[in-house]
Amino acid sequence: MEASTRYAVDRLRRVHALTAFKEGLRVQKSIPGLKRQVMKMLTLNYTIFLLVSLILNGLFYFYILDPLIVWLFGSDGGFFASLGQWLFWMIQLTVAAVFAFISLRFSLELASIWHQQLVSQVIRHYREIPEVSYSLREWFSSIASTSFGAFKLCLFPIILLFAGLIPVIGLMLVYIFESHLLGRDTLSVYLEEIQSGEEKEELNKKLRWISIKLGWLPMLMAFIPVVGWLMLPMMMVVIVIGLTSLLERARQ
Repeated sequence: MEASTRYAVDRLRRVHALTAFKEGLRVQKSIPGLKRQVMKMLTLNYTIFLLVSLILNGLFYFYILDPLIVWLFGSDGGFFASLGQWLFWMIQLTVAAVFAFISLRFSLELASIWHQQLVSQVIRHYREIPEVSYSLREWFSSIASTSFGAFKLCLFPIILLFAGLIPVIGLMLVYIFESHLLGRDTLSVYLEEIQSGEEKEELNKKLRWISIKLGWLPMLMAFIPVVGWLMLPMMMVVIVIGLTSLLERARQ
């Protein structure tokens, strides 16, 4: 069969965040053992998220913010000390929100190897591919290079803070660009498991705008403090496996 007809175009057009999320919920019930693997990955994801958040907030609190406030306003009672405490909590809460989003991006990147395991399991449900095993030892061996890539991704939220200050279009630019990054990461996990270069080339052509269509819903969660942040890792996992299932079903 020609590479240009390997995937049904009409089915690819129907792929977006909501259809992928719905499909992800469905395949967890239909593929044996998949839901258990999803729960393991989410446990790892949330553990990394909490650890990174605590470390960043702790370092900022003890070594930057608290000494700065004490130096500027003093530690004794009085008007200036009260003003310093008010300013202290305003800054801490604002920075904590930035650190939470950075921690999310960091944890999602570090958990990418487990995303690949889930994607491989879904693909094997539809066709024969070489089975690749993933272990904590392999994850620890690759953590240095993965952490560097995660660190680079974490710089984007900080840079985008300044873009968000642009009147009217600033926030929209941030939303669209981050949606693109999240959607691109979702698709890249599937593409990394595909062995055929022709299939990768075909999908890259036919799914040219899929990144924003996949990333808008997770990015919407990222804009919702606390509840949205806690839902984001789960939503990303479900969309990743749902996208894999939809693309496999679109193969002719």
